[in-house]
Order: sequence, then C-alpha cells, then structure tokens
Amino acid sequence: MIDGVTLRPVTAEDLDFLREMTLLAAFPPGAVPDGATELPRVRRWTEDWGRPTDAGVVAWRGPERIGAAWCRVQEEVLLRDDSDRALPELAIAVLPASRGRGVGGELLRGVELAASGAGHQALSLTVHATNPALRLYERAGFTIVRRDGDRVTMNKPLG
Repeated sequence: MIDGVTLRPVTAEDLDFLREMTLLAAFPPGAVPDGATELPRVRRWTEDWGRPTDAGVVAWRGPERIGAAWCRVQEEVLLRDDSDRALPELAIAVLPASRGRGVGGELLRGVELAASGAGHQALSLTVHATNPALRLYERAGFTIVRRDGDRVTMNKPLG
C-alpha cells in the first residue's frame, strides 16, 4: 500500500465521486460536453448502484477521495467468459494531482479483490490505444482480446 493512501469499498456516499471519476475516465481533459452526466455511456456506471454484482473501491488520502475503480455487468455486455457468462466491465480514474504515484495499481488490485468477492471470475475493459493506462493494465495482467480501430478491449481472469 502507498503511504497515506487507503482503499475502502464503494458506498452510496461515494456515488457523486464515482460520477466525477466516470467523466475523468470517459473524456479527455477539458473536453467534457455539456450534459455529459446524462449521457447513457456515463449514467450506466452508477445508475442503480448496489446490485449484488457491483463491486468497487475508492482511494483516500487522509480525508480526501483521490481515485476509484469499480466494475459492473453492463446491459450491453463487452465480453463473455467460456461459459457465456457476462464479464463485469471495469472503470478506473485517479484525480490528476495524484497520478503517476502508484494509486492506479493499488486501485486495480483492490477492485480485483472486490470483484472476486462479488463472485466474478474475470474483468473486462476498453481503453483507447494511445491512453498511457494501457501499460498499467498490461502490467496488471490484462491481455488484449480485440482491437477495433483505436479501441482496445482487454480482460483478466481473477483468482
């Protein structure tokens, strides 16, 4: 664990922060469109949060939230396992001032444990091919399963 950083499970009190983190994860800096919080691709990450298969962690430094990683089975399933079960899709974001300090790696380890505890066998995600986080995911054991233009789809078995 990184000095001064703790991970806690996502609670209902974290939902506004998850919405903020969704915008960080979904849009380039300074390019968040008006009304973005109402877009289906944004709302799908927190709407009706608390289903039995939802899992996630929030990184805290002292009294402040600095990042989050969470997963859920989406209505439009990104990937399925060999038994045709939907894999949960992962979202992760770290506040800009806390990036490059290992917080993302800690969040990935934390969400993997949370997802496993929720009964998931693997995680899936998509990332833009030029996003520096792609290297983080590869170091964490995610493998590329599909490329569609600049969109890279990855997965990682758990446990």
